[in-house]
Amino acid sequence: MKNRNIITAFFAGMLLMSSCSLDIEPTDSISSDKAFETIEDLEKGLVGVMGTYGGHGIVGMSDWASDDLRYSLSNTGQGVQVHNWTYNASTGDLSGTWNGNATLVDRANRILEVAERFDAEDEDVKRIKAELVFTRAYAHFEIVRLYCKNYDSNDPLGIPYKYEAGVESPARLPQGVVYKNILGDIDAALPSLPDKAEGSYFATKAAAYALKARVGLYMRNWDLAIEAADKCLETGVRLANRDEYTGVWDDAVTEGVEVIFKLFRENGTLGDYYTRSSNGDIFFHPSYDLMNQYEDGDIRALAFFGKNSGGQDVVIKHDGRPNDKPNVVDLKVFRVSELVLIKAEAYIAKDMLDEAASELNNLRSQRLVNPVLLSFNTAAEAMEALQLERRRELAYEGHRFYDLKRWNLGVSRLDEDSETTAKNLPAGDYRFVFPIPQQEIFANDNMVQNGGYTE
Repeated sequence: MKNRNIITAFFAGMLLMSSCSLDIEPTDSISSDKAFETIEDLEKGLVGVMGTYGGHGIVGMSDWASDDLRYSLSNTGQGVQVHNWTYNASTGDLSGTWNGNATLVDRANRILEVAERFDAEDEDVKRIKAELVFTRAYAHFEIVRLYCKNYDSNDPLGIPYKYEAGVESPARLPQGVVYKNILGDIDAALPSLPDKAEGSYFATKAAAYALKARVGLYMRNWDLAIEAADKCLETGVRLANRDEYTGVWDDAVTEGVEVIFKLFRENGTLGDYYTRSSNGDIFFHPSYDLMNQYEDGDIRALAFFGKNSGGQDVVIKHDGRPNDKPNVVDLKVFRVSELVLIKAEAYIAKDMLDEAASELNNLRSQRLVNPVLLSFNTAAEAMEALQLERRRELAYEGHRFYDLKRWNLGVSRLDEDSETTAKNLPAGDYRFVFPIPQQEIFANDNMVQNGGYTE
């Protein structure tokens, strides 16, 4: 496999060519026939698509809306609508996650259409197509888990599923169809995905199995979740130990340790959802509730929380690589610990409590100095432990709010975490499902808004 640098400037723009049919060809663009003449050109098209991956918004929206953050008095409006659950179809913070992933689908489909002109039996062509199909599945799943209710195969308000690029007015498909299409794309991609990718910056078999396990979790298809997680772990990735853990967040960990798939960031400031990189203004502190959940000696508390020069609590999980730009770090899309937690939750649902305890104890052994071994007598007891461990491990990675939604739990903030902001969002409230962006409603006559929001 050829070495691939994450350089997107030329080709990321080239694949954005309009799908509209015009009588004359624009003089300031390059036709796809001329732009993609070789497999190397196609490879660069894939690199351009990789530069389209977002994900910061999915992390930020989950954190702002959950119980893991506390409003700061130095906040000047950042994320307040989301934090107070006063968002609507015109809230820009939320629409960005829909638009970004819809754009990712469209660009992947554009390069897939170009790829059809190349030799279908060429190994590089097959790999490139597989990575694009994986991307299409990934982006659709990110939309469906944020903008739809908990999985119900008969729920008619899924999302459109696009296999072709272009401007059209697709209707929302039943969730069962959407999830079937996502799994179909993952399975179609798997045979031609590489076993490894330099820097973990491109899709691999491990990444596809990790996505499949996450999809299985949301579907409550426990056997699928366990099988996919096992296949991911069989590729050789492993948990980071205590000594390696902070290196995960400094982008200094050895390949094959903890990180399965990540997105290259040279300038994107993920940490700005919490603290402004330019002057240190705090938008949100870590909540007292979350900080209180960690046991003494838990390496995660040391990696996630810190103090600024004024002694104020700050989120440091994404505060940047050492001696580099503040708040700029790669976005970790899939980690081994998530797979361990997925397996544990699936085992609990299958009443395999010893297996669930084993998974949680495995994770805790790599995070605490002298962890107390867990054992469970009931599924309810095990689920409480799983939910707590998942919160501890995956804080500030785009899971907490969506987890509360799929567990049918509400958000309940401590008094000291909500002195000037909203405190409770009841379980099952319509605001756990984000509104379809207003511009999408205007542009697509077939788009139906989610319940509770006016069109």
